[in-house]
Amino acid sequence: QHGHWFALVASEESELPEVGRQLIAKHGDFLRELETTAMTKSYKMVLLEAFQELDGWREAIRMEQLAERSWQVLQRRRPLLGDLPEDYQGARQMPADWLSYWKRNPIAAWTGGRYFSSEEGLFIGNLVIAEPAIAPLSEMVQELVDYRLTSYATRLKPADDNVLPLPNRPQQVELAYFPSLKIACGHFRSSRADYEEYRSLGSHYGNLDPSRHFLARASGNSMNGGKQPIRDGDYLLLEVVGSDSAGKITGETVAIERQDESGDNQYLLRKVLKDVNGQYRLRANNPDYADILVSAELQEQLRTFARLKAIIDPLQMQVGQRFMREEIPALFGAEFNPGSWNSGHVVIAERNAHVLLVTLNKQGKAEDLRYQDHWIDEHHFHWQTQNQTAPDNKRGKEIINHAAMGIAIHLFVRDNKLENGKAAPFRYYGKVQYQSHSGSKPMSVVFTLDH
Repeated sequence: QHGHWFALVASEESELPEVGRQLIAKHGDFLRELETTAMTKSYKMVLLEAFQELDGWREAIRMEQLAERSWQVLQRRRPLLGDLPEDYQGARQMPADWLSYWKRNPIAAWTGGRYFSSEEGLFIGNLVIAEPAIAPLSEMVQELVDYRLTSYATRLKPADDNVLPLPNRPQQVELAYFPSLKIACGHFRSSRADYEEYRSLGSHYGNLDPSRHFLARASGNSMNGGKQPIRDGDYLLLEVVGSDSAGKITGETVAIERQDESGDNQYLLRKVLKDVNGQYRLRANNPDYADILVSAELQEQLRTFARLKAIIDPLQMQVGQRFMREEIPALFGAEFNPGSWNSGHVVIAERNAHVLLVTLNKQGKAEDLRYQDHWIDEHHFHWQTQNQTAPDNKRGKEIINHAAMGIAIHLFVRDNKLENGKAAPFRYYGKVQYQSHSGSKPMSVVFTLDH
């Protein structure tokens, strides 16, 4: 009965600012048009999103600039790429004839009405908006654009195979987690969950079977040495093996249960070696610990229950999880400082780490803060640096040469700034590797996901 969405908002929202009420009263017809205009493709709303990102309510925009930004919006909203002609869908760069195509639709559709017009190569918004009202109007328009595109996406036909889905959540496997080898051994010996919790681990570690693979914390320093030291407190990925598997695990690091001289049970990690005479010995990585010879008598007191598959970086168990901005520093042993962590690129020098905090949809931001970030496909991410970053300055060199410099780059992404009216959390996608870059101040960088 109110005619359109924002008329309902005005009638129900007692705390709506006066400028909002005035906009709804004065430009209700325009808002209704956005809410109801026919859409055989997504193009009308894509153009409006580009128009707002280019600050079109303040000044007219050149058609070339509007078409280029519209192409970028489509790359960011990849499910809409199915609307494009077939020969455009696989294009990585904007096609040479894109401007003429975009002029035919949707520019012609919008300039054929009363709210937009064209003149001397410019696209012009015809609404007269006072400066204090531009931001509130932009928010209303973007809300309708998001609504129309979300509604439209539900009826899209499946896109062609070359339009790749976005990685909404890195694939994870839930594995049993034990705080010590002793507790893990007791669990698998009794097949009871006396103490058990689960942690997520990315499937890039291979085909993990929750019935055979588990996570446990290392304790002590007996394996802290050699090329692959295992330190006290490290997270370990292990695979359950049978007690008669010694011959199959020669040369591997295994978790064993044995009795010491006093008859007490010990739970150790050791490398299994076989002497020329056929006798097994258990060796620690730390040379301060003597080998354990496994005689025929001792073999009966020795139980091998798991083999080591990998030492896990604690951060890798967080891949796929969501974190509020203020929760992220603790993952790196740092403290939250709004001055540093409210930016999109945080350097933690003491950890040799760069943290990228990316919001994909940045509508309403000032032009110089509207970085072009998007998924290229499920393995590659396009990120644009801050405006002062160049390939030849310190920040740019650290991005390009991060692997050689021992710097890890961590990617956190969220779709929107808000979720249910509150600050939205970021999803952690793990470490990324530099692949290529172009431009300067800002740089456009392509990263490959580790996982």
